[in-house]
Amino acid sequence: MFTPPLLAGDRQAMIRAQLVTHGSVRSADLADELGVSSVTIRRDLTELQRAGLVELVYGGARLAGGHVPPSDRRQRVSVEVEAKSAIAASAAALVTAGSVIYLDSGTTCAAMIPHLRRLDSLTVVTTDLTTAVELASSAPHLAVVMAPGNVDPSTLSAVGELLTEFLAGFAFDSVFISASGWDPNLGATTGDLDYAVAKRAVVARARESYLLVDASKFGASAPFVIHALPRFDAVVTDSGLSAEEHSRLSEADVRTIVASI
Repeated sequence: MFTPPLLAGDRQAMIRAQLVTHGSVRSADLADELGVSSVTIRRDLTELQRAGLVELVYGGARLAGGHVPPSDRRQRVSVEVEAKSAIAASAAALVTAGSVIYLDSGTTCAAMIPHLRRLDSLTVVTTDLTTAVELASSAPHLAVVMAPGNVDPSTLSAVGELLTEFLAGFAFDSVFISASGWDPNLGATTGDLDYAVAKRAVVARARESYLLVDASKFGASAPFVIHALPRFDAVVTDSGLSAEEHSRLSEADVRTIVASI
């Protein structure tokens, strides 16, 4: 059966919907999904840019202002599931038995749980309530430490002054940090100042630090900087990065671990 091509307005509405969900889009992915040429997608993105709705970046576009839209944990669970799973597997491979590690709040770090519970003599410190409960119940042989603080209902994690004081008492072997956006120029960013402060405090207490971010967040940013990307021992991401994005990271001396989806 012949399916007529989507009208420009319909395509652009679908593109905007993806931007609201993910914060950024890739031209190649849009062309495949919508069944049109890359030239057509570039034209759509250019029109959205003229309307002040998006900013063009290498290989695609992001929301105007470069901000990843805020969303709570329940919304993020179903976003980039395959990418997060691949990233988590690669990140967990960096952990050795007997280590003291920190898992940041968020669904990407939480995806490491199935891999970590296979290890022995591991101490896991986390601010994430969901992560702490799942690890404690499914891997009772691990030592799970729940960091104190005010519980943020949107992330189900602890944050605040108590948290930073508590973290000062640790020397972590490795820490795994999440972010709302990442960019070679701006670094890793998040949408809340308290979260940025806590993440910086954790990195300062670590022998090795890793940023776990999926490729859809590349080129996007939130208001508060965690660290410049080279500050991390590596950025663990997925294979959705374009050649241009790889080039930008290489030029910025950012080490990347790319997990295949």
